[in-house]
Order: sequence, then C-alpha cells, then structure tokens
Amino acid sequence: MTPIPYSPTDVAPVRQVFGGIVIGFDNLGRAIALAALVFAGTLAPGAAWGASIFLLAGLLGTATLLLRRFFVAPVFSNVQNAPVAILMPAVIAISQMGGTDLERVTTVFALLGTTACLAGVVLIAVARFNLGRFVRLMPFPVAAGYLAASGALLIVSAAYLVCPGGTCTLDMLARPNPELLSPALTIVLAVALGFASWKWRGFGLVGALVVALGAFYLSLAALGLHLDDARSLGLLPAEIGAPQVVQPFLPLAWADIRFDVLLDAAPLIVVAALIGVFSTLLNITGVELAVRRDIDTGRELTRSGVINIATGFGGGTLSFISASNTTSAALLGSQGRVPGMVTVAMMAIAAMFSAEILALVPPFVAAGLLVFFGASILMRWLVETRREQSPQEWLLSLVIVVASLVVGMPAAVILGIILASLIFAVTYARLPMIRETTNLQTFRSTVDRGPAQTRYLDVYGKRVALVSLQGFLFFGSIEQLIKHIRALLEAEEPARTVILDFSRVSRMDASALAALRKLDILASSRRARVVLTEMNAEIAREVGRAGLLDETSALSIETTTEFALETVENDLLDQMHPAEANETVLSALERITGDRDAATRLVSAMQREEVGAGEVLVRQGARSGDIYMLENGGLSIFITTPNGERIRVRKQRQGSIVGEIAAYADVPRTADVVADVPSVVYRMTEARLAEIQKDQPDLAAFWHLAMATALAEKVDRTNKLLGQRMS
Repeated sequence: MTPIPYSPTDVAPVRQVFGGIVIGFDNLGRAIALAALVFAGTLAPGAAWGASIFLLAGLLGTATLLLRRFFVAPVFSNVQNAPVAILMPAVIAISQMGGTDLERVTTVFALLGTTACLAGVVLIAVARFNLGRFVRLMPFPVAAGYLAASGALLIVSAAYLVCPGGTCTLDMLARPNPELLSPALTIVLAVALGFASWKWRGFGLVGALVVALGAFYLSLAALGLHLDDARSLGLLPAEIGAPQVVQPFLPLAWADIRFDVLLDAAPLIVVAALIGVFSTLLNITGVELAVRRDIDTGRELTRSGVINIATGFGGGTLSFISASNTTSAALLGSQGRVPGMVTVAMMAIAAMFSAEILALVPPFVAAGLLVFFGASILMRWLVETRREQSPQEWLLSLVIVVASLVVGMPAAVILGIILASLIFAVTYARLPMIRETTNLQTFRSTVDRGPAQTRYLDVYGKRVALVSLQGFLFFGSIEQLIKHIRALLEAEEPARTVILDFSRVSRMDASALAALRKLDILASSRRARVVLTEMNAEIAREVGRAGLLDETSALSIETTTEFALETVENDLLDQMHPAEANETVLSALERITGDRDAATRLVSAMQREEVGAGEVLVRQGARSGDIYMLENGGLSIFITTPNGERIRVRKQRQGSIVGEIAAYADVPRTADVVADVPSVVYRMTEARLAEIQKDQPDLAAFWHLAMATALAEKVDRTNKLLGQRMS
C-alpha cells in the first residue's frame, strides 16, 4: 500500500475518536445481527461465542491493517454478510437435525469455519499465483447477480429471526396477531436505518440504532415491563451462557462435528467461499477509490487469507477489508491510526461481554439490521448497476437473484454460468468476424503489370474476392462466414475464387472446421474454389488433423495472401487472348497514348538494354531521372529498412514502368530494382528526354501523357484501397 502523509494535527482528536466509535458500533451491530441470525432456536447456546468470534475476526483484520509499516488510513476490516446468507439453508437444516445442542452448535461453527478457511486458502492462492485476472474473468452481470442474491437471501434469512416458524405469510396480515409485532418493528427499523444512512452518511446508521434501542427500553419502562416480561413476550432473546461454552475447533470438539452434514453442505460452502473471494476483490477496489490510494492487491489478499484461516479454526465466518466502513470513516474526516485503534478497542470489549450484549438486543433490531444490510446489497448490485449494464446483462443478474430464492444458490451459480456463456456466445457472434471484403478491382498482389493486363484485371476483378477474417471463429459466428461466402458466389457477378485471409484469426473450434467442409460443398456446387491463407501454426495443425484437405475438391491452402493473389491473377490472365496478354513496351505505350506512331517513335528514342539475373538496375538513394519499361523477363523492387533489413515490396512484369516517381518528383531513388531473371528493358534517360522536349515537343507530350496516365492509375488504385479499408 502507498503510505499517506499524515500529521496528528490535521484532524481534531475528537473527530478521530468519534470516527472509530461509529465504525466500532457498526461492527458490533453487524456481529450481533449475524450471531442472532445464525444461532437462533436450538443453536442459541452458541450465540455468545459466535458474536465473540465474529468480533475477533474484525478485530484481527483491522489490527493487522494498523500494524502495517505502510498504512493506508482509514481502512477497516469486518465480517461479511453475504457468505452467511448463502449458508443459511444449511444452518437451518443443522438446527433441525437430531442430536445434542453441542453437536448442532459445533457443526454450525464447523460450517462457518470451513467456509472461512477455504476462502482463505483461495485468497492466498489467488495472490501467490497472480490469479486475480482469472477471477475477474467472471462476467460482471454474474458477479453482480451473486452479490445481489446474497442480499436477497439476507432479507429472507431475517424472517427466520422474527417470524413464527421462520416464515411470515400473507395470512398473518389478514387478522390481528401479536406475533406480527416483531416483523412490523423489523420493517420499520430497516426503513429508518435506510433513511438515516442516506440522510446522514457515516453516522446515520449508528444514530438510528441508538435511537431505536433507546425508544425500545423507554417503551418497556413506560409500560411497566421488566426484562423478564419482555423475554416472555419474545421481545428479547433468552439469556445465554458465557462465550467459552462452545469452542468448536479445539481438539476436544472435533468429535461433536457432524461431518456428514458438512459434506451435504459442500456446494453451499464452495459457493459462499467463491462469493467471498469476489467480494474481497471488489472491496479492495472500493477502498482504493475511497482513500484515493493504490493498494497492493497481492499483499492484501494474502493478509485476508491468513486472517480467515486463523479465525476459521475458531468457527469464524469470512472477513476482509471493508469498503463501506472505510468510506464512512473517510466521510467523517477520520485519518491516521487513531480511528482504527478505537474500533479495535471497542470490538475487544464487546467480544468479552458478547453474552450480556446479545441478551439485551431485541430480535427485531438484529433482523432490522439484516434487512437493511440485505437491501443495501440489493440496491448496490441490482438497482444501481442497472445503469452500468445492457438490458440483457441486467436481466441475467435478476434471474440469478430469483433463482437463488427459488432453487438455491448452488443451482443459481450453475444457471448464471450457463446463461453468461450463452450471452457471451450470442454477443460474440454478433461481432464482425469479417474485417474486410474486396476484390481484384481494388486489392491486388504486389505485381505491376502492363496496361492491357491491368485493365483486364480491372474489368474481371470481381471474379476473385478477398475476405479478411478476424477474431475467434466458433459455432456462434461461423454462420456469418457461410452466409457471406454464399452471397459472393450467388451475386449478379459471382466470384469464382474466394481467398480467406486468416492472418487476424487467433483460433477456431470444431464447428468452424465443419463449416469449412460446408464451404467446400458450396464452392464445388458453384464450380468455384476457396483458398485459405495466412493460417497460424495452431489453426494449420487443426486443419491438418481434421483431414480437411484430403476430402476437399474446392479448398486449397497457400502460405501467404500475396502468393495466393499473384496465383489467381495469373490464372485469370490466362483467359486473355494471347495477342493481348503478350505485353511489350510498344503495345504498352500504344495502349496508354492511343497513338501507334507516337508509341513507335518513343520506343525508337529509348535505349534497349539487356540485364542479367541478379543485376541491380536502380540503386536506393541514387539520384537519377532515368525511367525504365520492361520488355520481357521480371524485376523485383527491394527497400532497405533503417535496421538493414531488405524487403521485396513489388514485382514488375512485361509492359510495366519503373522509376517514374523519382524522376517526376525529383527525389532520390526510394528502392533497389533487381532483375529476377535475364530481362530486357528500355530506358528513357534524362538527357534523351531533354532532347525530345527541345526538338520534338509533340513526342515529349505523348511521353508525359503516358507517365501521367501510369501514375494516375496507381494513385486511383491506392485511393480505392484506402476507401475500402476506411469504409
């Protein structure tokens, strides 16, 4: 944790102490409410120890934060409601099982302690192996739904404290019934706590509790009722024994634990522990926002894990850093260690007198606190998150809450994961897996050709489609591809070859492989072909393992998209009439200028040169205005990067022009031009062009027309490509 500069003179001592008292009362109320909830009925003998161990868990957590060398103030730790709410079905089942009170109480402590220990182990593992990022992979609607469900379960559990038989029914409202008094007081108190906390953030909760307890005892005095009379009316709990009566995980107590019952509750234990881990991570984030300081997540997870294991062996429930307490203290202006020290002192005193305190807390107060906490959790994670989620995501959270109440939390967890997976699949399937679709009219290989072949590709370029894919291809998105390819093959001017570029595809599942088989059938029926390019090693292995190429008649694989484009261009050009396809310098100039006589004169004005394979025709960086046209053979254009890497960027074929950009822009040569094979070129030198401009201006005009036309075609193709990619 990043230390906060602090001076004792910054905040008045009274405010520091007051802040500690407020948080201390909050922790006391939380511990008493949870103890009253868990240890009711046949479990009452464990209530005092339960309250004490809950307070000790918060005490140890806050004390360890205070003892840190680098202290973030004011930060507190306390026991948490959500895991207890999730465990309540098991607690109720234990309270109703046969056996002695000691067996029932000890088994409940074992239930709580096992959950705390398991959560502690998971927290330490998350910190040790840096697994926080995987825990956070849980979709937010699911995590929010689980937390909101714990709030709903807390409200339901509160009825266990004040309703006859643990259930409040509508029939009870149809007739006057003294048993309605506690439920009614519970609701009134919960509303009052909510209003006070909203109106006076920080100390409103404590103030409302003090007022409620004062009003209760004043009412007893006004009615002339003694404490025993109040207990006989159910307005106060029965007196209970000292807290040391039950010490669940000491060696002498292990024999009283019903391990078969714990085994039956294992799903609830696991769910409660996982919810605790999620809550810990969320509270760490909340504390960071409250104190505006960065917290070492790994260190905090380890601290919480150790505390939970230690208190778990005493039967304590989950505890961890508290965003709500920390925020309240910050609102009260508390700073430094004093508020935490006061809170720790209050919890220590309360732990020693937990039996006496419990005997004086009316059940409706404990139940009202639980309803308030549950409603606060519901408000935070179900109502307030409505603005942060889409309607579908929020509905998922709501479904989890309802499912937790109807079928139980373990089933709700499974349902949430299944629904989240389905939502993810549907949402991801809607993402565009097709990044770009183009054809040879716009996007071509790096081969420069003569004007006749270039124009042929312009006219018939729609016969070859290039489809660039992206993302993860799986069963949810693959139908996009099938539909898209079908549209290309059935268009008014149908594609005869489709190149699928996999360079931006990370993975593909078995459904995608099956779809490729379907593409093979579709392309075969249209007498078309599909070329797969740029597949990574993993996808290539999957395709090979599936034996796809052994069965196909229309699918093929090429290593690079560049090679596939050059190949299909050559295949398409093979359909040209031989006389048109056989490009020469003369035919190229004639097509560009539209004047055979001018083309013949220009060829005569140029120097014919034979270039051997590997010979450098143009060197990068040199200054020259000479322009070359390729008669036959082949040239390659290379650039050398600043780090010395040599990359081939273009190829030249018969009738193409080389060097016109540097000549007309008056810049150094931008690349090397090297002959791939023995070739013949015609060179228009700077000197010769100057002579033509002086002596034959009309011929020079034809030459400039030819160069301008060639440059314009290259610019036009580049603009189309840029427009395609930006659309």
